[in-house]
Amino acid sequence: MYQVLIVDDELPALRFVRSIIEQFAKDFEVIGTAISGEQGLDFLAQHPVDLLITDISMHGISGIDLSMEARKIQPGIHIVIISGYGEFEYAQGAIQAGVDDYLLKPVSISKMTAMLQSIAQKLGTESSNRAAALLPAIACDQDYGKEAAWQLYGSRSFHFALIRWGNLDMSLPKALTATSLIQPEDGYFQALRGRDEDERILIAPDAPMEDLLTQLSVYLTRPGAVSTWTAVYTPTPQPIESLPAFIKWALILLYRQAIIGKHQILQFTGGTPNEEVVRLPGSDLKQLSYFISTGKHRLIKDYFVSLAVDWERNQMPQRQVWHMGRQLIHQIAASYAPVYNRLEEILQEFGEMIRCANSYGDLMSSLYAIVFENGGFKDRKLSTRELYDYAIQYIQANYALPLSMQSVCDEVGISQTYLSRLFRKYSDTTFNAYLTRCRMEAAMRLLREKPEYLLRDVATCVGYDDSSYFTKVFHQYTGQTPSQFVERPSK
Repeated sequence: MYQVLIVDDELPALRFVRSIIEQFAKDFEVIGTAISGEQGLDFLAQHPVDLLITDISMHGISGIDLSMEARKIQPGIHIVIISGYGEFEYAQGAIQAGVDDYLLKPVSISKMTAMLQSIAQKLGTESSNRAAALLPAIACDQDYGKEAAWQLYGSRSFHFALIRWGNLDMSLPKALTATSLIQPEDGYFQALRGRDEDERILIAPDAPMEDLLTQLSVYLTRPGAVSTWTAVYTPTPQPIESLPAFIKWALILLYRQAIIGKHQILQFTGGTPNEEVVRLPGSDLKQLSYFISTGKHRLIKDYFVSLAVDWERNQMPQRQVWHMGRQLIHQIAASYAPVYNRLEEILQEFGEMIRCANSYGDLMSSLYAIVFENGGFKDRKLSTRELYDYAIQYIQANYALPLSMQSVCDEVGISQTYLSRLFRKYSDTTFNAYLTRCRMEAAMRLLREKPEYLLRDVATCVGYDDSSYFTKVFHQYTGQTPSQFVERPSK
């Protein structure tokens, strides 16, 4: 809502302008009125105003003088002069004062609303540009112009939220050191980039909590099927200068509360979240060393499974699991030379496993495979590149079948987390996106080369039982329906 000040020494005219704004200009809010130029100046000195609407001929300070002084107090203000005078000298004065528009009394509702719509567009662009320069500095707790922040936000309060799609990335810095405003604006939220593309900082208007949570839930589901997302939000509105403190503590809460495989929306109430670092019992680790030294791989695997079950049951935070996983790897390295010889590599891979895992069972299955080297294809020791290439070849040869990520993993002999990491390492896409690409490229070839095929035949040939769903996916991929593609084939 853009803030409006109306100044007119004729009360009926002032009330009429106010009623037009309240009834027909949803983007504007009248936050003050004054019956003299002197009162108007006092108000401008204390409140940020987006639009000043003033009469010209008033006792004391005229509308032209008021406009010129208003520009000195608030340089970015927009001004509209309304007057019963049409003489040229008044128009000249308005031009010199740099006003946006000059309307004659009696003001028509249509002209006033058209003028307000035009100013709202200008204000929207200006606000976005100022926020793009100001908000990143505020969020990162850097020096910023307090006067510019007051002009843009005044004493208004906001709800803040920090969201993360997917699991934690333990390699990221623990503080936000750089960000940028995402343009164009969302409509409800202003969004800043987080520490990577899976993280956002949201700024919402001071609105009912129900509206905030509804909009936040919709925003969180934008990326589609994500196994884990976590949001931290302020239940009470805060001034804009509180944003860096919120981000600092919200990141701490994120690290201490995020759980693999669980969606969470957490209230931020301030203070420091308590955390006690969990350690694996020394007796368990001593027993594990014994299993390793005596080659009891079945018992080792059972221990890995029991850890995953315990973590799932107790909803163990990701960060605690990261600590315990590293403790486990170091313990194994002390008893098992192959792990000791590539300790740093395994620790790094474990951090990537945390980021990609869909569950704690998935995580521990992948860790067991990489630590004891029995997770390769058909018991053969293939390199990660060979495993990726085999998976790609298998998808290319079998895309027409009802493939799933798990069925490909079963064929290759690796976990879903491991396959996700291979795609991340060697390509710029995901398993699902690559499978869709294979199917859509094949469908386009069939549509070109076999125009006599029915739509359901094409869909079946590329792995879809439902021709309607196939059409939807094809349109999302190509921007055309299958029939449009046939009529206007790409060159």
